[in-house]
Amino acid sequence: MTVLLMKEFKWNWRSFRYPAFLLVVLFFALLDPPMMKYMNEIMARFAEGVEIVMPDPTPEETFFSYLSDVSQMGVLVLIFMVMGTVAREKETGVAGWMLSKPIGRWQYLTAKIAVLFTFVTIGLLICSTLAYLYTMTLMGQPPMAGSIWATIALIAYTLLLATLTFAFSAVLKSQLAAGGLAVIIFFLSGLFNLVVSETAAADFYPNTLLALMKPLIDGTASPSTMTGPLAITLLLIVLLYLLAGSLFSHMEL
Repeated sequence: MTVLLMKEFKWNWRSFRYPAFLLVVLFFALLDPPMMKYMNEIMARFAEGVEIVMPDPTPEETFFSYLSDVSQMGVLVLIFMVMGTVAREKETGVAGWMLSKPIGRWQYLTAKIAVLFTFVTIGLLICSTLAYLYTMTLMGQPPMAGSIWATIALIAYTLLLATLTFAFSAVLKSQLAAGGLAVIIFFLSGLFNLVVSETAAADFYPNTLLALMKPLIDGTASPSTMTGPLAITLLLIVLLYLLAGSLFSHMEL
């Protein structure tokens, strides 16, 4: 397993797949704080002769802006990175060649998703820390505890979408089909959230994690409100992986 993990890490690093995702997240971490800080000046330059009065953004709003951008654009980029994780290797025959060696199919999938989770979790933690420090330097310090919980909510949601895409990549023949289905579910889940958010089901809906990020940072929501959606999100991650692994283990490559 150690050899497989090292192989996955080196291949993904050299192919620039997951590092590209980290660069996108880093882009928002470094761009959002100064954009929020100087938004009024920027708007004034583009609207000469028109007085635009906007309230100064707070540190909480600035850090939330970063988290929000990552939960949208960052997750979309990740989907396109992950969609070929297994499907591409099935298309090229690499998966069949790898599994012709004394490597189990569960080992093959576990190594891939372990590296994926490591990249996403550590990358988001590092970039969120940078965004937090940059925000503190420019705007003032957002509440630390709330920012940590909001970052945890973002990581859990991102891992769910990564697992969903990974599962599609493992069981479908085409990486385009895997990515396409993941993108469709990504958008549909957001639309469905508009309905669910007004019902008791919101307490167990994964997208509620995103809706809680701002209240968590502001301190208007306690971490206990995350319990339901976080538990369901983690459960779905496990179930998606087990289902994908079960189907993949019986597939003809």
